[in-house]
Amino acid sequence: MTTPPPHRPTATAAGGRGATGPESSAGPPAGIGADRIRVAADAPRPGGFVRTAAAADLETMGRVHASTMLASLSAAHADAHNGAGLPASVTAMIVAPVIAAGWEQAVTRPPSPAHHVLVATQDGQVVGLTALAPARPAGPDGAAETLGTDDRDPRAGAVDAIPSAVEIVALGVEAPHQRQGHGSRLLAAAADHARADGATALLVWAVRGDESLARFLDTAGLRPTGSRRELPVGRGVIEDCWAATF
Repeated sequence: MTTPPPHRPTATAAGGRGATGPESSAGPPAGIGADRIRVAADAPRPGGFVRTAAAADLETMGRVHASTMLASLSAAHADAHNGAGLPASVTAMIVAPVIAAGWEQAVTRPPSPAHHVLVATQDGQVVGLTALAPARPAGPDGAAETLGTDDRDPRAGAVDAIPSAVEIVALGVEAPHQRQGHGSRLLAAAADHARADGATALLVWAVRGDESLARFLDTAGLRPTGSRRELPVGRGVIEDCWAATF
């Protein structure tokens, strides 16, 4: 994955604010061949566009990503720990200047032509962002490292090395501009870039407990693979892997 923010970039709310909700079911991946990316049914708003991020966007990107990341991680942490909030040591790092600085290299000096950072704009103002990177290589047994589907065997049923997969490592739209089509445009643009780079599948790691994000991904045609991993954020939050093919 790319290394923009100091915290690992995580997919955050694209269609609505984070809210607690039930756990996604675990189990072996059922296969993603029939799940195709499609544009979600947000109401489009005139004047909205998606373009490649530029250095001049960094300050606004920091604000947008900090707010969406904080909302999503807060929802996930509360869901996992009976409503407990994030520790102050975590929230102190999820602030616009820190996040903006973390994005600088990814925006100005991307690691490869297959790394992309895109922003959604409304009347010229950056209101959302997404970033893509080649999916992490599989481990020696053919499964991506740190993945699992249950607590008994943290590698059982892990996502197999999906050929030519691209990972969305960040996805978020600022709260006042959600449900206006920006998330759908970002996801569609990400899929276009992935296809142009020769990818056949798109992966997203989404924190468990952010129901708005789960609904958005489901509407867009992605499906949970059954794989999950834990992030050391506060007392820990779970990420589920979603995927679709083109």
